[in-house]
Amino acid sequence: MKREIPILLTILCGLAITWSFFSPAPASRAVNDELLAWGTVFFSVAFLLGIGNLVRISLKQISTRHPDWPYKALLLFVLFGYMGIGMLEIHEVLDPIPNLDATGAAILGPDGQPTFAANARRDWIYERIFQPLQATMFSLLAFYIASAAFRAFRARSLEATLLLTAGAMVMIGQVPIPPWIPGAEFIGEYSVRIQGFLMAYVNAAGQKAIIMGAALGTLATGLRIVLGIERSYLSE
Repeated sequence: MKREIPILLTILCGLAITWSFFSPAPASRAVNDELLAWGTVFFSVAFLLGIGNLVRISLKQISTRHPDWPYKALLLFVLFGYMGIGMLEIHEVLDPIPNLDATGAAILGPDGQPTFAANARRDWIYERIFQPLQATMFSLLAFYIASAAFRAFRARSLEATLLLTAGAMVMIGQVPIPPWIPGAEFIGEYSVRIQGFLMAYVNAAGQKAIIMGAALGTLATGLRIVLGIERSYLSE
């Protein structure tokens, strides 16, 4: 019964949600909304379990002085610090911070009083710390992408030659041609046209084909789960 009951619940919930898309009855839509609400609750519980597991593993590595224990300690500090600031701001325990303009002066409302930001501290941490770190990581990834593109663009076969040609035309269409190069205007005009053609037709067609294939794969996986054939969510 440990396997049969979860499979039965999965089949019933999947059929109920699927039926709501084909039935105009209000009851089917109400059942769908109720199941989606329960799904949100279960997702929140699973999120809390994930946080608990992360804390457990991090504390274990800190206590055993794992080589990465300083990073784990920093992770827990940031996790609970950001969570604590958010909870304090939600419950209005912390004093509100006024909105400031580019000069550092408080932004006044229609009544002439300063306006206050509801999530000023969280927004400050996100905009001044998280976003710069994220931009730094993506900047580092750009070098790896350039290295991988250099290896992939070697014209060793017909497919690699086509990839190299298309990539070169797209890059030339994106980058302005210096005017001191002979025929820069001609090259720039036709490279933009070719780049637009490749992006609007060839690239778009490939993307749509991939999306259609992914949609069919998702549909097949969903049907296997609803019919009880796929049981990977039971660790089988």
